[in-house]
Amino acid sequence: MSCEYFADKGMKIDGNYWLVHPQTGVAWNSTSIEDYKQTYEAQQIVVAEERLKAEKANQLAAIKEAVFNKLNDEQWRVQKAQEHLLMAELAGDQAEIGLGKAHLAELLEQREQIRLASDKAELTLADISTSKELEEFTFDVNNSL
Repeated sequence: MSCEYFADKGMKIDGNYWLVHPQTGVAWNSTSIEDYKQTYEAQQIVVAEERLKAEKANQLAAIKEAVFNKLNDEQWRVQKAQEHLLMAELAGDQAEIGLGKAHLAELLEQREQIRLASDKAELTLADISTSKELEEFTFDVNNSL
């Protein structure tokens, strides 16, 4: 959006020409032109900051949802490993117990790596201060390991 004054057409505000000040209805003069431009620019900065904040919040929610879904979808693997470990313990098979514990530990470590990648992405997202940086930011839960 833009704000520019033309002597013959008036103030062009967001593509529309105003022969008079839109809030006061008074003809433009050098003071009102400068005051309006400063106010307009300040408003645009606030709007851009609010938009960035909203986009960051949406991105954060998307990260959290993706990680939750990934961990939830993979929970069956942990349950299966726990069941195999329990069967080995009930059978008293020490070799299977060792393998079962190692497999369960590996699955739990993978889950923790997903959480750590999510935490890192959230911290990176919190440090973003421009729309361009936000556009360049990506997080893929499937490639986070």
